[in-house]
Parts: sequence; structure tokens; C-alpha cells
Amino acid sequence: MIHIDTTKLEKPNQKWLDKSAILLQRLGEAKNNEDRHRIIDQNHRIWKLLKDRLKELSHGKCWYSETKNPYSHLHIDHFRPKKRTEDIFDKLNPIKDGYWWLTFDITNYRLCGSVGNVKKGDHFAVKYNRVLQPGPISDEVYYFLDPVNKEDVKLLNFDNNGTVKPSAPEELEKWDHDRAKYTIEYLDLNYLDLQEARRLKWQETTLIIKEINRLNSIYNTEPTNQNKNNRELEKNKLRVMLSPEKELTSTVRSCIRASGEDWAYKLLEE
Repeated sequence: MIHIDTTKLEKPNQKWLDKSAILLQRLGEAKNNEDRHRIIDQNHRIWKLLKDRLKELSHGKCWYSETKNPYSHLHIDHFRPKKRTEDIFDKLNPIKDGYWWLTFDITNYRLCGSVGNVKKGDHFAVKYNRVLQPGPISDEVYYFLDPVNKEDVKLLNFDNNGTVKPSAPEELEKWDHDRAKYTIEYLDLNYLDLQEARRLKWQETTLIIKEINRLNSIYNTEPTNQNKNNRELEKNKLRVMLSPEKELTSTVRSCIRASGEDWAYKLLEE
């Protein structure tokens, strides 16, 4: 998962905004959920018109998986489901109305590979302050990690098998741990093809780290400019792999961090 700075999102043109305002009014005036769902289904192309703008923020990558292919075709995910929600933790009333008033709200859109979006479906568990009608949503305490939240992105970690895991220890930070676990499951972030892509990326990163350690040893024994340049050329490979347009940068970061090397921590701080 990568952090997405939505302040850089190009706003829709006035025509789109006017259309979405009209549709929101129609949704509010609808007599029942059946009518609302019909309006939503008839106008699904509206949010798809913004896909290219969302792709620009992530260099064409899924915001959750950081990939273009292993996680399949990109969808626009309504972070808060538009028609209905399913909360697995609410045993008495797991199915509720969706956040229909956010259907045409660009702030509710996330770019997601089809694998994750299909698995996510209507799932949206809320621990406290669920909003059931149009109104402020800022007080909701929900389970899904959100790529537009910089702190949420830090709650996932990866291992050498390409497996994504909660970074927060369950016994010390249970809420953060539970949120990460829920997100991994209901976005299928350990989907086998995606996991294999991360494993290979970790393997590639490890080889470069080993070569840097070898060249560093040579440089410390014989500190010539050529030996220093050779080492920097290898480090530059990692810098490229960490650049925003590259895939699986979080996996690369986890691998570099796992090396425990002082130079690696400094590189991550750049």
C-alpha cells in the first residue's frame, strides 16, 4: 500500500461537478433504496471518467497493491460502499445501507485492482460512530486501512516470501494490528500472484544489498574513488527501485530495512 496525496488530485471540471450535484439531489429525493440503486447503476460511468486522474497520482499503480498487473485490471473503489455495507463484527445487524450520498464524491474514490475490489465488495466494518445517513463522517472509526492516510500505510509489513503482515504487534497495538489484518483479508493482499511478485522483488533487492555490502567492504579496505563509485552505482539501483513510478516500493523498503545495515537506514531516510 502506498500513501496517496489527494491534495495533488486535479479537480473535476464544472460539467462533472454539476452532473454529480444533480445526481446527489436525485439520490436524496429517491423514495427507497431500490430507486437509489437504480440511479447509481444507470450512472456508473460518472466516476469512471475520473480514473485517469486517480492513476496520475500513483503512476498507474493500484493504491493498495502497488502493482499494475499481478493484481489485475484497475477499478475505482468506493472506499465507503455506495449501496450497502457488510460489517462482520456486527452479529445482530451485519447488513446496512451504504453511503449512497458519497457515490459521486471524488473524496470517496480509491484506485484498486479488480482482485481486491471484488474481494472487498460491500465490506466496511466500523468500530465506533458509524454514519447511517448523510452527514459528517470524520468521527467514524473504521477497520480498513486507507492509502490516503500516511499513518495507515505504515501498518503493513512484508517478508522474504512476499507475504504482507501487520507491522503492529497484536499484544501491544491491538487496534492497529486488527485493522491491518482485516485489510489484508478483505482486500486479498496475499493473493498468490501478487505474493509471488513481491517475493521476486524481495529476492532482487536482496541481491543488490549483498553486492553493496561486498563493495563496501572493498572500499573500506581500499578507499579509492573507483571503489566508491562502484558502490554508489549499486545504491543507485535501490534508489531507482524506490522511486514513486516503480512497483512494489513498500516491499523494497521492507527488505532494505530488514537488512539491518546502517547504510540502508540512511538510504531510506533520503
